[in-house]
Amino acid sequence: MPESDLDFYAYSLLEDVRAYTEVNDSEPQEAFAGLVLEQLSGYGLTEDPVVVRFKDHGVEVSGFGLSSDDRCLDLFITSYSPRADEDHKLNRSDAETAFRRLENFLSRCLAGTVVRNEPSSEVAGMVSTVAEKFAEVDKVRFIYISNARSVVRDALPPLRFQGREIARDVWDLRRLANWTASGSRAEPIVADFPDGLPCLGTPQTSSDYAVFLAIVPGNDLADLYGRHGARLLELNVRSFLQVKGAVNSGIQRTLRDHPERFLAYNNGIAATASAVDFHTDDSGQRSIRRIHDLQIVNGGQTTASIHHARRTTDIGQVLVQMKLTVVSPERLDEIVPKISAYSNTQNKVSASDLKANASFHVDVERIMRTLWAPPGPLHESDTHWFYERARGQYANAVTAELTRSRQKVFKTMNPPDQKFTKSELAKFEMSWSMRPQQVSLGAEKNFTLFSEGLDETSTVVDKSYCQNLVAKAILFRRADKIVARQNFGGYKANIVTYTVAKLVQMTGGRLDLDRIWRTQDLSPATKEAIAELSTLVQKVITSPPVGRTHVGEWAKRDECWEAVREIAWMVPGQLQAELVELDAYPADIETLQTTPPRTWRDLAVWGETTGSFDAAQRGVIREITQALEQGYTPAGKHLRAASVLMDVARGRGFRPTGGGGAHQDGPFAAGAR
Repeated sequence: MPESDLDFYAYSLLEDVRAYTEVNDSEPQEAFAGLVLEQLSGYGLTEDPVVVRFKDHGVEVSGFGLSSDDRCLDLFITSYSPRADEDHKLNRSDAETAFRRLENFLSRCLAGTVVRNEPSSEVAGMVSTVAEKFAEVDKVRFIYISNARSVVRDALPPLRFQGREIARDVWDLRRLANWTASGSRAEPIVADFPDGLPCLGTPQTSSDYAVFLAIVPGNDLADLYGRHGARLLELNVRSFLQVKGAVNSGIQRTLRDHPERFLAYNNGIAATASAVDFHTDDSGQRSIRRIHDLQIVNGGQTTASIHHARRTTDIGQVLVQMKLTVVSPERLDEIVPKISAYSNTQNKVSASDLKANASFHVDVERIMRTLWAPPGPLHESDTHWFYERARGQYANAVTAELTRSRQKVFKTMNPPDQKFTKSELAKFEMSWSMRPQQVSLGAEKNFTLFSEGLDETSTVVDKSYCQNLVAKAILFRRADKIVARQNFGGYKANIVTYTVAKLVQMTGGRLDLDRIWRTQDLSPATKEAIAELSTLVQKVITSPPVGRTHVGEWAKRDECWEAVREIAWMVPGQLQAELVELDAYPADIETLQTTPPRTWRDLAVWGETTGSFDAAQRGVIREITQALEQGYTPAGKHLRAASVLMDVARGRGFRPTGGGGAHQDGPFAAGAR
């Protein structure tokens, strides 16, 4: 990368950190860590990393990441300085010092001496995870990330720690810039096969590609996955589903009981490459010695399962058939996704598996580019909310403005603090749809589940949808700031999504999104409600039941959301006056049809016994009960009133004494707004 481009990236990174700091009300060091860990996660270099900063004498850590198959444990340490000049350097001594502090942290984790007085803090959760998983994972990595320019010429050798080898990786400004500009193409996977893979070439049918058939030893495939992990599968239509699914269980069984038959029983893998190096022996037999830009586009389950099985099973007899499609580099991005789509037939593959609900994201991007947001408290003139459908689009758009003055104008019209990504879009939408436990799974997993949901709904992306989307973004980001100022001491991300979901639940999804769009802000009543609710939510999230001591894991469970749903809280009168009316008739009908009459009778008794409902409200409930018992549909006004009364009662501790059934989300599943 030319120095001029590197300089531009350095200053852009400073602006991104400032914007992230403002949006999330965080410190610059935390903002930098959040930005770069999200970037590495997006490239498949780590899985759902969590920013948890801890610093003590001789000890420092900025976060951790654990792969979903428990293959790899990553520990991160970041260093940020608000400098972009060429003299901001990183030398070998700096890197060694950072890694030594990480090593001390790991040592104390295993010894149980890091945290003594914060059993519910995020730090304690990280320490617990690291101590538990260290002996189980195949690989441990220390990763040092800095916005300085490295002058370290050679890669640092692995560290020997308690009989294990720990890889040490340095990410400096130039490496971050290269990946931002070029994505994973900046460091393509090159697979070497010293012994060669005998192959058969198919007849050439196109100048765009060539196809080869080969047999790959299971150990070679396991080694590849061990070295590259998710990057090897990054263009694949699905990630490794662990060994719980039926297909993976069958693979594990074959590997364990009949490894010599794996070639016969398994469908093999489909892979792509940009080039292949061959060797031809004296007999004329051609074999593959090296594959450039290797990607496995079908067979991710097979690959990861073989790697997983090697922990306990001898896979020396395992052979895997491979169809390798060599595509010209300039056509990779066009052809490879189609190969991914058409080659996946072992399980049902939906458009979401291809990341592609492509029309949805393209439509959001198209409308956002022309949709002007009105002035608000942060910006005095009309602006755009910039949807970054593909990573690096914002930086590329700024670079396309050739002069500093034009770049300044672009950023005025497209403020950095109004940029949002696909994973953030999913976070806004799923918090509004009352799926905070899903959001707590992490950005990548939540986005995958959100994409699956797109297939099951007929979301119309138009101007109204995008305005509401921006309103949900403002709601989430303002809630984030409000929660940050509460100084709860940890688990802010979980508290924010749960608070937004609880607010949506208790208001029946009737927050005035149009008003939020028009003002580009929340009303004082909404802000006060968020501050009040977040305190109640924080107590539930950080007080898991007996047997679930890990707060982070507790927040990912349905039971946690159920506990938050049951928080007794009433919508304040000032906020109640701002709520809008929605057509909830279909959802109200569904709620009634899934709740037996006995539950409504119990509700009437409870309301009278506790004094929670007056005579008129109890009369409404009796009307509902009678209608259900006689098989007809109650009046619309009774439907809405009864649904609200049921939810208020549950929030105050009501439980039916008989009749079965559970109150559904019904009219409060307000994702349609």
